[in-house]
Amino acid sequence: MNHIPLAPDTPLAEAARHMMAEQLEIVREHLPALRERADVTAVHETRKAIRRTFTLFKLFAPSFAPGELEPHRQGLRKLMRRLAPCRDLAVFRANLLDYNTAAGQPLLALADYVEEMQAAADQRLIAYLQRPRTQKRMKRYARFTTTEGAGLLPPGEKAPLVLVRHVLPVLIFQRLGAVRAWGDILPTATPVQFHQLRIQFKELRYTLTFFEDLLGETSGQIIEMTRQMQEHLGHLNDARVAVAYLVETEC
Repeated sequence: MNHIPLAPDTPLAEAARHMMAEQLEIVREHLPALRERADVTAVHETRKAIRRTFTLFKLFAPSFAPGELEPHRQGLRKLMRRLAPCRDLAVFRANLLDYNTAAGQPLLALADYVEEMQAAADQRLIAYLQRPRTQKRMKRYARFTTTEGAGLLPPGEKAPLVLVRHVLPVLIFQRLGAVRAWGDILPTATPVQFHQLRIQFKELRYTLTFFEDLLGETSGQIIEMTRQMQEHLGHLNDARVAVAYLVETEC
């Protein structure tokens, strides 16, 4: 799907639907590689697209009828649960390979154990994607993202048409506030809290990226800053996951 720039007068719900369709197209593009061998790049790109979609659901839920997005969120959440261990193990294995290559006493037993875990996680993902119910969920969500007017609140005298320009500042400041709320606890933050902060930075970054067409040239600098913060917090979380694996295997 080609990217169509947003206009300030685009109806908000249809802007949301188009952005959801763009992210779903990324997921569907990588499904063959996921079904065949749980390709690492496909896992990573699919996870990113689903996380962006979760941010869209959070931003635009008020634009749709109550509960309309929840079945689609649940379906994508189930896929995300199968993707997560594939990604975490792939990152850990890559880091472990670097360590074993340079170390005088490489952790070969750990490498074998994690390789087995990776193979099992990949097979669980492949099996899940082959289920008819999983494929039916994806098709149902695809219809939703391409059907204009689907899932909207019924029109009425008390519900005017909301355009992008009506609410864009509020959407951005909500996500910025969610990041800033963590500021007071940073000196004593735990690894889990840093991970939650990373999620908030992701949602801020995704929101800015969704509306980059309307935010002007300087928005790119802010998006890059949020990317750098997200990347740093991601390294912290990868280290937390790695320690957990080391403890699990008593290495």
